Amino acid sequence: MTIEKTKIPEHLNYLLNLTKSYEAYFKKNMDTTDINIGEILILLEIYNNEGLNQIDIVKKFHVTEANISKTTKNLLVKGLIIKKIDVENNTKKLLFLTDKGQEACEKLLGIFKNWNEEVIKDIPMDELIKFSEILSRLSENSIQLI
Repeated sequence: MTIEKTKIPEHLNYLLNLTKSYEAYFKKNMDTTDINIGEILILLEIYNNEGLNQIDIVKKFHVTEANISKTTKNLLVKGLIIKKIDVENNTKKLLFLTDKGQEACEKLLGIFKNWNEEVIKDIPMDELIKFSEILSRLSENSIQLI
């Protein structure tokens, strides 16, 4: 009886490399802004959907409430977001950007645009669309596991 070695699929290594490159590029280009890589997605989600609450973010990113609570607290302390009580539900706090948060998001989006243009510059659009569809399916399948 032989035991097969478990091999990590190459696509996972590629995704990890892509993620590491993305993080390193942001760190390199965000040198004057006190935003860590874990806060970027949350900040940009608030930018895209001001007035959402922490539970909305938990559902979107499939992370724990504790994780989002800690991240939003850090963003509050840094003066990038504010919380306002929902007038329709006093127990619900809604998230909004400050002027400083707005400026940070615009800088982040510029950095992302530059990174994205360099990464996809030699890939045909039909391949990018197919890749996006496949990533979406992989994401959905992986979420179903948890």
